Amino acid sequence: MKDRIILLILPALVLLGFWMGRREPVRYEITGGEVYFAPGPECEEHIIAEINKANKIDIAVYSITSVPVAKSIISAHKRGAKIRIATDRTMAGNKYSQVDELAAAGIPVRKNKGHRQQHNKFAVFDGKRIVTGSYNWTKNAIQQNAENCIFLDAFGPTYSERFEYLWDLYKQ
Repeated sequence: MKDRIILLILPALVLLGFWMGRREPVRYEITGGEVYFAPGPECEEHIIAEINKANKIDIAVYSITSVPVAKSIISAHKRGAKIRIATDRTMAGNKYSQVDELAAAGIPVRKNKGHRQQHNKFAVFDGKRIVTGSYNWTKNAIQQNAENCIFLDAFGPTYSERFEYLWDLYKQ
């Protein structure tokens, strides 16, 4: 009898788990955007341009080793932009990482907790414009890697919501 009850309950629990983990896709009509590819300077140049004009920037990236990007983030912070960075704990310890310099400049940085890796690669500018793609914010991405980045004036609220989730999860 006990085995029958387990056999009846187990499939129901599995189905419930699938249902509870399901998220409805977020649908937007996209009317514009820009796509850039690496190797080459285009992704980095456009990321820096967005950083230079934004007043609020939430960054969730696996790694930041690009000195020009780090310098632009620090400059934006000094001019009063509100910036937060969620990054990967292991990659932040890399000898080329700029994370310690960013934190030393007073920029709030949180490292992954609850995930094996913080492997996102996105930023939200002023809660509206996003950059995402495979592009790592690194010197290797500019010089060697086949990567891409896309800038969109859509999905800002969705990416902002995800950033808030990561920010709360990564509390030290």
